[in-house]
Amino acid sequence: MLPCGESSWVKSDMAPYRSTGIPLEAQYLYRQALQIKNNGKKEDVLKYLKMAVSIAPLFCNAYNAMGNCLDEMGRYEEAMRKYEKVLEINPQHTEARFKRAMIQEKIRYGEEVPPCRVLSALLCST
Repeated sequence: MLPCGESSWVKSDMAPYRSTGIPLEAQYLYRQALQIKNNGKKEDVLKYLKMAVSIAPLFCNAYNAMGNCLDEMGRYEEAMRKYEKVLEINPQHTEARFKRAMIQEKIRYGEEVPPCRVLSALLCST
């Protein structure tokens, strides 16, 4: 199975995965979560995303969406763990790297952090 929905050729016995490497059931749950996110039901969003990753444990976009949702709920430590999971699966996932740094700054300073501070921290740490 390919991480993060990366495209690949499809073997006939992998038809349920289509070209993304993520099972269709997990993709469906992920899309449902994104749709209901607009209704403000974050606990329901998390429920759908948890089901998606239970089907596709390497679905890093679902973990990333979980991190975003948890961040919006102020559950920073949990969000940090989800971003760490994304980076474990795909170390090059740019959004997760940025969001993880943003959460680290929020935890450190206990405030809303300007993105320029996070970018500066990311650039200085490389």
